[in-house]
Amino acid sequence: MDTPAQHRRLAADMLALCSDPGDVPHALDLLNASYATPAAAAARARLQADPAIAPLVRERYWGPWPDATQLASLPPGSLGHAYGHLLADQGLEPLPPPEFPPGADGDAIYLQRRIRASHDVWHAIAGCPTTLAGEAAMNGVTTEQLRWPGSALLLAADLIHRVHEAETPGASRVDVGLAIAYGLELGASTTSPLLAQRWEEGWERPLAEWRQELGLKALIARNPFTAGQNNGAGPG
Repeated sequence: MDTPAQHRRLAADMLALCSDPGDVPHALDLLNASYATPAAAAARARLQADPAIAPLVRERYWGPWPDATQLASLPPGSLGHAYGHLLADQGLEPLPPPEFPPGADGDAIYLQRRIRASHDVWHAIAGCPTTLAGEAAMNGVTTEQLRWPGSALLLAADLIHRVHEAETPGASRVDVGLAIAYGLELGASTTSPLLAQRWEEGWERPLAEWRQELGLKALIARNPFTAGQNNGAGPG
């Protein structure tokens, strides 16, 4: 439920993120705070009603997630290889399976955890690096696909920061506005929701095959990020 304290918390997070979109603690706090809003509850209801996503929620599906080193050792060009390198570059490991405390809203916990666990998998699928522009593109994807209020607020902070940014993106940087446009288009173009995918059953599958199945191969081939920035997660 929205409360004045919650509004103040979101406002403080937004103020910090408009100045620095790379402020991870404020970004995580904003996502956590926004998750308790009516808008987030409505988004969860839509996701649970989606016939492609509902089976995973009912099963609380969570297949095997190898560690970053195991993933990175999979064949070059595979989803697991690209995802493993994204994790390793950030010093991260896949999230453990969620636990469901007695009396808790298990479906809501599952959705929140599944989305967070899949975040870097979606980066690999989309060919987006973990730069500020790459994260802005993923905010576009999640805003379009999930209608997540936290993602929409992060996207707004990205745009507000871009308005006030003094530096003009050069050849080595992707414009945040173009990155967001790419993310929104990608989110609107999948043949099946990213949240509906059982990634764990296809770590060794080629990225190109996943992208073809999701109807994204042509769009990703013209993404604004270069293959060199993508750790092997670029067009293909």
